[in-house]
Amino acid sequence: MTPHDTTPSTSEVLAADFGACGDGLTDDSAAIQRALDSGAPRVVIPPGCYLLRRVLEPAAGQCVVINGTLKIADAEQTPLARDVRSGDTKVLVHDASLFHVGDTISLHDDNLPIQGGGRKVRRERAGHGTILAIDGNELRLDRAALREFSPAANGLAARQNGALWIRHSGVRICGTGSLDGNWSNQLNAAPGFLDVDCSEVFQAASGVTVQGESWLENVIIEGITIENFTLHGVSLTRTEMSVVRNVTVRGVHDKSIMLWHCRDCRIVGNTCRDSIFEDGIMLHQVFDPAEDCRRIFIEGNLCRNNPRFGIHVGDGHSEIHLANNLCIENGMNLSIYGAHCTSTADVASGTTDRLFLATVYRPNVLLAGRHLSATNLSARGTRFVGVEICGQDIQLKGGLIGAMDEPVACDEPGVKRPAHGEWGRGSGEFFVDGDCRIGIAVLPGLTGPGKPNIPADITLEGISVYGCRIGAEISPQAQRVETRRLQVTD
Repeated sequence: MTPHDTTPSTSEVLAADFGACGDGLTDDSAAIQRALDSGAPRVVIPPGCYLLRRVLEPAAGQCVVINGTLKIADAEQTPLARDVRSGDTKVLVHDASLFHVGDTISLHDDNLPIQGGGRKVRRERAGHGTILAIDGNELRLDRAALREFSPAANGLAARQNGALWIRHSGVRICGTGSLDGNWSNQLNAAPGFLDVDCSEVFQAASGVTVQGESWLENVIIEGITIENFTLHGVSLTRTEMSVVRNVTVRGVHDKSIMLWHCRDCRIVGNTCRDSIFEDGIMLHQVFDPAEDCRRIFIEGNLCRNNPRFGIHVGDGHSEIHLANNLCIENGMNLSIYGAHCTSTADVASGTTDRLFLATVYRPNVLLAGRHLSATNLSARGTRFVGVEICGQDIQLKGGLIGAMDEPVACDEPGVKRPAHGEWGRGSGEFFVDGDCRIGIAVLPGLTGPGKPNIPADITLEGISVYGCRIGAEISPQAQRVETRRLQVTD
């Protein structure tokens, strides 16, 4: 078979058969894409380092075995030579020779909004598009700019691409290899489409993006390692009856695994750790009920040292079932806002100050949904509140809740301990000092942005609380709270 022959001779082909070098120096994206376009049911990427300038797109029903490293090539970038105005599709740059027709690029300047709220910052909504033609130093893009980009604000154009974009059903990604986002040599900005006011184009800066024109099904991602991407490790959108299992995601900027508008999927046995700014596993909050996730099973995952959440089930989702997950030293270990969700034998231990200051309040576990059952939950190493409950019809049964060895204290002027009834903000809107360790707090809170909620129909049964200043604090505003066999010890 010649390097340019796209007719497979067997059911399995090697990327090297289509010209991939795997030497860590050559752009192998076109060669690997030829292997994928061959129609072979199984494409194998052998050991080696394969540089990617473009995102790879497997065919429907294809199995891609990754035993080497797919590494995003260093991002070429060049300053803008003139202003890009709203409606422009042509961009004049100083050096267009850095790019090729078909490259995906993002436009960036210092006027972009900054993602803040913690110790790490990054600009958002870089204008993302594809180069259709190059004329001298002028790039013609597939989209018209919605906003302006200016050389006076250090405007530039930079190539920006992810590793794998799954646009068809039945795709399986597996192997012992890895995807390397090469984050330190990329544009430090979240890409958004040039012509749409959105903050993220997943396939432009993520490890694996699962998103098609319509619903996808029977997608499997397993066994590989994903690290150092500017956006997410794995993102699933409009996906059903699919699995992400035994995947290690580490050091991505945002979410290790994210689900949006998914049905009947399993997230099993993954390791999600060391996010730069955000989360381990995230079911993002939805504002349109038609975009919710339903019947998602999240089991046996390790989420560690993520600055914001270990596992977060946002408002609007339903029938999300968690079991035997281990969340360690995240900003908040476990947060559930959905409806008809369950947590069984999940462990939440310790918190991290990588994003928030040590004196900013957040609970170890937050139960803010409706019709929720948590059984045999373990919440240990609590700084402030072990389990905060601000939802309705919540059953917390069995389990162990314990404080960290030493209380958090702060002598800075202006900090305060929340007074009775001031808890329940959910994400750290005020500072605390002194020994504020509380085992269980049933208090008013927010079930979504600007949606206050009074807890009601709460059952606390068979729970052991140790080492906390207060075993359980129940707000006078809470309605119909029943406690049975609550054991509190020093």
